[in-house]
Amino acid sequence: MPTAKVAPIELSCSARKRQTIIEAGTQVFLRLGYETATMDLVAAEAGVAKQTVYNHFQSKDGLFRAIVEEIGEELLSTIAESAQQGGQPRQVLTALATRFMAILLKPSSVALHRLLVSESPRFPELGQMIFTIGPQGAVDRLAAYLSEQAGKEVLAIPNPALSAEQFLGALRGHFQLRALLQVEAAPTETEIREAIEQAVNHFLKAHERRRLHSV
Repeated sequence: MPTAKVAPIELSCSARKRQTIIEAGTQVFLRLGYETATMDLVAAEAGVAKQTVYNHFQSKDGLFRAIVEEIGEELLSTIAESAQQGGQPRQVLTALATRFMAILLKPSSVALHRLLVSESPRFPELGQMIFTIGPQGAVDRLAAYLSEQAGKEVLAIPNPALSAEQFLGALRGHFQLRALLQVEAAPTETEIREAIEQAVNHFLKAHERRRLHSV
């Protein structure tokens, strides 16, 4: 019995420490760039020993990957949760879009996007890795959901991957570009909500089952 009580506490402490390192790593990467950032600096920022950082993340690449994966999982879990709750496509897509826009326009996400664009020419393998686990991961997960809906004949989707790309692209619109270039104030909740509603409406209308039968 005593042993069974200790394990969850140790795991909980480990998880909290891992999260602290990820948050510290994010700050260091955004402040200094990928090349200049070091595990020593991350350890100092997190207030832990360097070996602790290596115990959780074997390398700088591993830490950076974990940072991006966490952002991606925050988005992708929305699809799974909404689908598991028996949500209809409109509910699932709206929930996904709302989460997607929140992540997309978060200052740390915008800063991370700038970092990735600036570092990718020098570290092409980094760019490929991030694209695979980030944007491509989001498309793949959404495409899988859309494929399921097509299989159930809920929606007419001949090319789930393309439809997933187009839906996420419609959400981005110029919102992300404006944020990256800092050309105007952040959009209001009303503007974001209207953009989401319109994107979902257009997507569902374009993929109605009767459209497939009328072609």
